[in-house]
Amino acid sequence: MSDKLIEVATTDAPLLARARAAMRGRTEIETALSEVAVRLRQARGAVRPEEDVLDVALAAVVAGEKVPADLADRVLAVRRSNETAFAEAGVLGPLEHRLRERLLALHRERVGDALNVLATELDAVLTAAGPVLAELGSNVDDAASAIEADRVVQWREVTALAARYDELRRAQRVLVSAAVTPQAHVSDRVSPEARSLVDDFGIVRDAGLHYPEVGTGVNRSEVRTGEVRIFSGRLVTSDHSDRPARACPWLTGDPVADLRFVTRADVQPWVPAINELTGARDEHQAWTQDEARAEAERLPGYEPETFMRTGRTLPPPPAALIDRLAREELGEPV
Repeated sequence: MSDKLIEVATTDAPLLARARAAMRGRTEIETALSEVAVRLRQARGAVRPEEDVLDVALAAVVAGEKVPADLADRVLAVRRSNETAFAEAGVLGPLEHRLRERLLALHRERVGDALNVLATELDAVLTAAGPVLAELGSNVDDAASAIEADRVVQWREVTALAARYDELRRAQRVLVSAAVTPQAHVSDRVSPEARSLVDDFGIVRDAGLHYPEVGTGVNRSEVRTGEVRIFSGRLVTSDHSDRPARACPWLTGDPVADLRFVTRADVQPWVPAINELTGARDEHQAWTQDEARAEAERLPGYEPETFMRTGRTLPPPPAALIDRLAREELGEPV
Protein backbone atom coordinates (compact mmCIF):
# COMPACT_ATOMS: atom_id res chain seq x y z
CA MET A 1 0.00 0.00 0.00
CA SER A 2 1.28 3.45 -0.87
CA ASP A 3 2.40 5.52 2.08
CA LYS A 4 0.86 8.53 0.36
CA LEU A 5 -2.66 7.39 1.21
CA ILE A 6 -2.87 9.68 4.18
CA GLU A 7 -6.18 11.50 3.92
CA VAL A 8 -9.18 9.70 5.35
CA ALA A 9 -12.79 10.41 4.50
CA THR A 10 -14.64 11.42 7.65
CA THR A 11 -18.12 10.34 6.62
CA ASP A 12 -19.81 6.96 6.66
CA ALA A 13 -21.59 8.29 3.57
CA PRO A 14 -24.69 6.24 2.70
CA LEU A 15 -24.31 7.72 -0.77
CA LEU A 16 -20.86 6.15 -1.01
CA ALA A 17 -22.32 2.83 0.10
CA ARG A 18 -25.06 3.07 -2.56
CA ALA A 19 -22.50 3.87 -5.22
CA ARG A 20 -20.31 0.93 -4.23
CA ALA A 21 -23.33 -1.39 -4.21
CA ALA A 22 -23.84 -0.58 -7.90
CA MET A 23 -20.63 -2.47 -8.73
CA ARG A 24 -21.85 -5.96 -9.57
CA GLY A 25 -19.97 -8.60 -7.57
CA ARG A 26 -18.60 -6.23 -4.97
CA THR A 27 -21.11 -7.12 -2.25
CA GLU A 28 -20.19 -10.80 -2.44
CA ILE A 29 -16.47 -10.04 -2.07
CA GLU A 30 -17.06 -7.70 0.86
CA THR A 31 -19.24 -10.32 2.58
CA ALA A 32 -16.50 -12.91 2.12
CA LEU A 33 -13.90 -10.50 3.48
CA SER A 34 -15.99 -9.92 6.60
CA GLU A 35 -16.36 -13.66 7.15
CA VAL A 36 -12.64 -14.27 6.63
CA ALA A 37 -11.76 -11.49 9.09
CA VAL A 38 -13.98 -13.06 11.78
CA ARG A 39 -12.56 -16.53 11.25
CA LEU A 40 -9.00 -15.21 11.28
CA ARG A 41 -9.60 -13.58 14.67
CA GLN A 42 -11.10 -16.79 15.98
CA ALA A 43 -8.22 -18.93 14.69
CA ARG A 44 -5.58 -16.65 16.13
CA GLY A 45 -7.44 -16.42 19.42
CA ALA A 46 -7.69 -20.22 19.68
CA VAL A 47 -3.92 -20.70 19.94
CA ARG A 48 -2.92 -21.75 23.49
CA PRO A 49 0.60 -22.18 24.88
CA GLU A 50 1.49 -25.68 26.09
CA GLU A 51 2.65 -24.12 29.34
CA ASP A 52 -1.01 -23.75 30.29
CA VAL A 53 -1.12 -27.54 30.84
CA LEU A 54 1.96 -27.36 33.05
CA ASP A 55 0.43 -24.53 35.08
CA VAL A 56 -2.69 -26.63 35.70
CA ALA A 57 -0.60 -29.62 36.78
CA LEU A 58 1.51 -27.49 39.10
CA ALA A 59 -1.59 -25.97 40.70
CA ALA A 60 -2.97 -29.47 41.30
CA VAL A 61 0.25 -30.66 42.99
CA VAL A 62 0.44 -27.57 45.19
CA ALA A 63 -3.17 -28.21 46.24
CA GLY A 64 -2.15 -31.68 47.43
CA GLU A 65 -3.38 -33.61 44.42
CA LYS A 66 -1.42 -36.04 42.28
CA VAL A 67 0.14 -35.16 38.95
CA PRO A 68 -2.65 -35.65 36.36
CA ALA A 69 -2.35 -39.03 34.70
CA ASP A 70 -3.48 -37.64 31.35
CA LEU A 71 -0.87 -34.87 31.32
CA ALA A 72 0.61 -36.02 27.99
CA ASP A 73 -2.83 -36.34 26.43
CA ARG A 74 -3.62 -32.80 27.46
CA VAL A 75 -0.42 -31.50 25.84
CA LEU A 76 -1.17 -33.45 22.65
CA ALA A 77 -4.71 -32.02 22.60
CA VAL A 78 -3.32 -28.47 22.87
CA ARG A 79 -0.87 -29.20 20.06
CA ARG A 80 -3.57 -30.61 17.79
CA SER A 81 -5.80 -27.62 18.50
CA ASN A 82 -2.95 -25.21 17.79
CA GLU A 83 -2.04 -27.01 14.58
CA THR A 84 -5.63 -26.70 13.40
CA ALA A 85 -5.69 -23.01 14.28
CA PHE A 86 -2.33 -22.38 12.59
CA ALA A 87 -3.49 -24.23 9.47
CA GLU A 88 -6.73 -22.25 9.27
CA ALA A 89 -4.93 -18.94 9.80
CA GLY A 90 -2.33 -20.00 7.24
CA VAL A 91 -4.94 -20.46 4.53
CA LEU A 92 -7.26 -17.63 5.53
CA GLY A 93 -4.48 -15.01 5.46
CA PRO A 94 -3.61 -15.56 1.77
CA LEU A 95 -7.32 -15.86 0.95
CA GLU A 96 -7.93 -12.45 2.52
CA HIS A 97 -5.06 -10.99 0.48
CA ARG A 98 -6.43 -12.44 -2.76
CA LEU A 99 -9.93 -11.19 -1.98
CA ARG A 100 -8.56 -7.68 -1.46
CA GLU A 101 -6.70 -7.88 -4.76
CA ARG A 102 -9.87 -9.04 -6.50
CA LEU A 103 -11.87 -6.27 -4.85
CA LEU A 104 -9.41 -3.66 -6.11
CA ALA A 105 -9.47 -5.12 -9.62
CA LEU A 106 -13.27 -5.18 -9.61
CA HIS A 107 -13.37 -1.58 -8.33
CA ARG A 108 -11.15 -0.38 -11.15
CA GLU A 109 -13.13 -2.38 -13.68
CA ARG A 110 -16.59 -1.18 -12.57
CA VAL A 111 -15.97 2.17 -10.91
CA GLY A 112 -17.93 3.72 -13.77
CA ASP A 113 -21.13 2.14 -12.41
CA ALA A 114 -20.51 3.77 -9.03
CA LEU A 115 -19.74 7.14 -10.61
CA ASN A 116 -22.98 6.91 -12.57
CA VAL A 117 -24.84 6.76 -9.24
CA LEU A 118 -23.11 9.97 -8.20
CA ALA A 119 -23.91 11.59 -11.55
CA THR A 120 -27.58 10.80 -11.06
CA GLU A 121 -27.43 12.25 -7.56
CA LEU A 122 -25.75 15.39 -8.93
CA ASP A 123 -28.59 15.91 -11.40
CA ALA A 124 -31.13 15.55 -8.60
CA VAL A 125 -29.31 18.02 -6.34
CA LEU A 126 -28.89 20.62 -9.08
CA THR A 127 -32.51 20.29 -10.18
CA ALA A 128 -33.71 20.88 -6.64
CA ALA A 129 -31.18 23.60 -5.84
CA GLY A 130 -31.88 25.91 -8.77
CA PRO A 131 -35.35 27.15 -7.72
CA VAL A 132 -34.50 27.27 -4.01
CA LEU A 133 -31.36 29.32 -4.59
CA ALA A 134 -33.35 31.70 -6.78
CA GLU A 135 -35.85 32.19 -3.94
CA LEU A 136 -33.10 32.59 -1.39
CA GLY A 137 -31.32 35.33 -3.31
CA SER A 138 -27.63 36.00 -3.69
CA ASN A 139 -27.43 38.32 -0.67
CA VAL A 140 -28.29 35.56 1.85
CA ASP A 141 -25.19 33.56 2.77
CA ASP A 142 -25.66 32.66 6.44
CA ALA A 143 -28.38 31.98 9.00
CA ALA A 144 -28.40 35.55 10.30
CA SER A 145 -28.99 37.09 6.90
CA ALA A 146 -31.63 34.43 6.19
CA ILE A 147 -33.54 35.44 9.32
CA GLU A 148 -33.25 39.11 8.45
CA ALA A 149 -34.53 38.48 4.91
CA ASP A 150 -37.28 36.13 6.10
CA ARG A 151 -35.79 33.25 4.09
CA VAL A 152 -35.25 30.72 6.90
CA VAL A 153 -37.12 27.89 5.16
CA GLN A 154 -35.18 28.41 1.94
CA TRP A 155 -31.92 28.60 3.87
CA ARG A 156 -32.59 25.26 5.55
CA GLU A 157 -33.38 23.66 2.21
CA VAL A 158 -30.25 25.07 0.61
CA THR A 159 -27.98 23.96 3.46
CA ALA A 160 -29.44 20.45 3.26
CA LEU A 161 -28.84 20.34 -0.50
CA ALA A 162 -25.33 21.73 -0.01
CA ALA A 163 -24.60 18.95 2.49
CA ARG A 164 -25.77 16.36 -0.06
CA TYR A 165 -23.59 17.99 -2.69
CA ASP A 166 -20.56 18.01 -0.38
CA GLU A 167 -21.14 14.33 0.47
CA LEU A 168 -21.29 13.56 -3.24
CA ARG A 169 -17.91 15.15 -3.91
CA ARG A 170 -16.30 13.37 -0.97
CA ALA A 171 -17.64 10.05 -2.24
CA GLN A 172 -16.30 10.87 -5.70
CA ARG A 173 -12.79 11.41 -4.34
CA VAL A 174 -12.87 8.09 -2.50
CA LEU A 175 -14.02 6.17 -5.59
CA VAL A 176 -11.52 7.82 -7.90
CA SER A 177 -8.62 7.35 -5.49
CA ALA A 178 -8.83 3.56 -5.48
CA ALA A 179 -9.17 3.57 -9.27
CA VAL A 180 -6.18 5.76 -10.15
CA THR A 181 -3.72 5.47 -7.24
CA PRO A 182 -0.94 2.90 -7.82
CA GLN A 183 -0.70 0.21 -5.13
CA ALA A 184 -3.92 1.45 -3.57
CA HIS A 185 -6.43 -0.59 -1.67
CA VAL A 186 -10.18 -0.18 -1.58
CA SER A 187 -11.01 1.87 1.48
CA ASP A 188 -12.22 5.33 2.45
CA ARG A 189 -8.72 6.74 2.07
CA VAL A 190 -8.00 9.45 -0.50
CA SER A 191 -4.54 9.96 -1.94
CA PRO A 192 -3.33 13.55 -2.43
CA GLU A 193 -2.93 12.88 -6.16
CA ALA A 194 -6.51 11.68 -6.52
CA ARG A 195 -7.84 14.62 -4.52
CA SER A 196 -6.05 17.09 -6.79
CA LEU A 197 -7.24 15.26 -9.89
CA VAL A 198 -10.89 15.37 -8.84
CA ASP A 199 -10.79 18.88 -7.40
CA ASP A 200 -9.11 20.35 -10.47
CA PHE A 201 -10.81 18.48 -13.31
CA GLY A 202 -13.65 16.34 -11.92
CA ILE A 203 -16.06 18.97 -10.62
CA VAL A 204 -16.66 21.31 -13.57
CA ARG A 205 -16.04 20.86 -17.27
CA ASP A 206 -13.44 23.09 -18.91
CA ALA A 207 -12.13 24.15 -15.52
CA GLY A 208 -9.48 26.38 -17.06
CA LEU A 209 -12.17 28.70 -18.43
CA HIS A 210 -13.21 29.59 -14.88
CA TYR A 211 -9.84 29.32 -13.16
CA PRO A 212 -6.79 29.38 -15.49
CA GLU A 213 -4.45 28.32 -12.68
CA VAL A 214 -6.19 24.96 -12.20
CA GLY A 215 -3.81 22.03 -12.13
CA THR A 216 -0.79 24.15 -11.23
CA GLY A 217 -1.44 25.02 -7.60
CA VAL A 218 -0.27 28.53 -8.49
CA ASN A 219 -2.22 31.72 -9.11
CA ARG A 220 -0.25 33.27 -11.96
CA SER A 221 -1.59 36.75 -11.25
CA GLU A 222 0.24 36.65 -7.91
CA VAL A 223 3.57 35.21 -9.08
CA ARG A 224 6.90 36.75 -9.97
CA THR A 225 8.13 34.81 -12.97
CA GLY A 226 11.87 34.26 -13.35
CA GLU A 227 13.76 32.60 -16.22
CA VAL A 228 11.60 31.01 -18.92
CA ARG A 229 13.01 28.59 -21.49
CA ILE A 230 12.12 25.47 -23.48
CA PHE A 231 13.98 22.28 -22.58
CA SER A 232 13.28 18.89 -24.22
CA GLY A 233 10.09 20.25 -25.71
CA ARG A 234 8.66 21.46 -22.38
CA LEU A 235 8.45 24.85 -20.71
CA VAL A 236 10.81 25.31 -17.75
CA THR A 237 10.23 28.26 -15.42
CA SER A 238 11.42 29.41 -12.01
CA ASP A 239 8.35 30.80 -10.20
CA HIS A 240 8.30 32.42 -6.77
CA SER A 241 4.96 33.19 -5.16
CA ASP A 242 4.59 36.24 -2.93
CA ARG A 243 1.23 35.11 -1.55
CA PRO A 244 -0.62 31.78 -1.39
CA ALA A 245 -2.75 30.89 -4.39
CA ARG A 246 -6.45 31.59 -4.22
CA ALA A 247 -8.84 28.67 -3.86
CA CYS A 248 -10.77 27.46 -6.89
CA PRO A 249 -14.19 29.15 -7.02
CA TRP A 250 -15.88 25.75 -6.76
CA LEU A 251 -13.85 24.80 -3.67
CA THR A 252 -14.25 27.63 -1.19
CA GLY A 253 -14.70 25.52 1.93
CA ASP A 254 -18.33 26.69 2.16
CA PRO A 255 -20.71 24.02 0.76
CA VAL A 256 -23.42 26.61 0.05
CA ALA A 257 -21.01 28.82 -1.90
CA ASP A 258 -19.73 25.80 -3.80
CA LEU A 259 -23.28 24.76 -4.67
CA ARG A 260 -24.08 28.29 -5.80
CA PHE A 261 -21.09 28.28 -8.16
CA VAL A 262 -21.93 25.01 -9.89
CA THR A 263 -25.54 26.13 -10.46
CA ARG A 264 -24.39 29.17 -12.48
CA ALA A 265 -25.58 29.22 -16.08
CA ASP A 266 -22.04 29.35 -17.49
CA VAL A 267 -20.78 26.40 -15.42
CA GLN A 268 -21.16 22.72 -16.37
CA PRO A 269 -20.77 20.55 -13.26
CA TRP A 270 -20.12 16.87 -13.87
CA VAL A 271 -19.07 13.53 -12.42
CA PRO A 272 -16.82 12.24 -15.20
CA ALA A 273 -15.79 8.67 -15.88
CA ILE A 274 -12.14 7.89 -15.16
CA ASN A 275 -11.07 8.20 -18.80
CA GLU A 276 -12.94 11.51 -19.10
CA LEU A 277 -11.30 12.77 -15.92
CA THR A 278 -7.74 11.90 -16.95
CA GLY A 279 -8.48 13.09 -20.48
CA ALA A 280 -9.55 16.50 -19.18
CA ARG A 281 -6.33 16.71 -17.17
CA ASP A 282 -4.13 15.71 -20.12
CA GLU A 283 -5.91 18.11 -22.46
CA HIS A 284 -5.49 20.99 -20.02
CA GLN A 285 -1.82 20.20 -19.46
CA ALA A 286 -1.19 20.11 -23.22
CA TRP A 287 -3.01 23.42 -23.66
CA THR A 288 -1.04 24.96 -20.78
CA GLN A 289 2.26 23.90 -22.32
CA ASP A 290 1.29 25.26 -25.74
CA GLU A 291 0.22 28.59 -24.26
CA ALA A 292 3.32 28.86 -22.09
CA ARG A 293 5.61 27.96 -24.99
CA ALA A 294 4.01 30.59 -27.19
CA GLU A 295 4.35 33.15 -24.40
CA ALA A 296 8.01 32.24 -23.82
CA GLU A 297 8.79 32.58 -27.52
CA ARG A 298 7.48 36.14 -27.44
CA LEU A 299 9.85 37.15 -24.64
CA PRO A 300 12.90 39.28 -25.60
CA GLY A 301 16.08 37.28 -25.98
CA TYR A 302 14.30 33.93 -26.22
CA GLU A 303 16.68 31.14 -27.29
CA PRO A 304 15.27 27.61 -27.39
CA GLU A 305 17.45 24.74 -26.25
CA THR A 306 18.98 22.57 -28.96
CA PHE A 307 18.07 19.40 -27.06
CA MET A 308 15.33 17.14 -28.39
CA ARG A 309 13.44 14.43 -26.53
CA THR A 310 15.90 11.81 -27.84
CA GLY A 311 19.00 13.81 -26.86
CA ARG A 312 21.42 16.20 -28.59
CA THR A 313 21.27 16.30 -32.39
CA LEU A 314 24.67 15.19 -33.79
CA PRO A 315 26.05 15.83 -37.31
CA PRO A 316 26.08 12.87 -39.71
CA PRO A 317 29.32 10.79 -39.81
CA PRO A 318 31.86 11.49 -42.60
CA ALA A 319 31.45 9.56 -45.86
CA ALA A 320 34.93 8.04 -45.48
CA LEU A 321 33.99 6.52 -42.11
CA ILE A 322 30.79 5.05 -43.55
CA ASP A 323 32.75 3.52 -46.46
CA ARG A 324 35.37 2.01 -44.11
CA LEU A 325 32.74 0.45 -41.84
CA ALA A 326 30.92 -0.99 -44.86
CA ARG A 327 34.08 -2.65 -46.21
CA GLU A 328 34.90 -4.09 -42.79
CA GLU A 329 31.39 -5.52 -42.50
CA LEU A 330 31.69 -7.14 -45.95
CA GLY A 331 35.08 -8.63 -45.06
CA GLU A 332 37.01 -6.81 -47.70
CA PRO A 333 40.64 -5.83 -46.95
CA VAL A 334 41.06 -2.38 -45.50
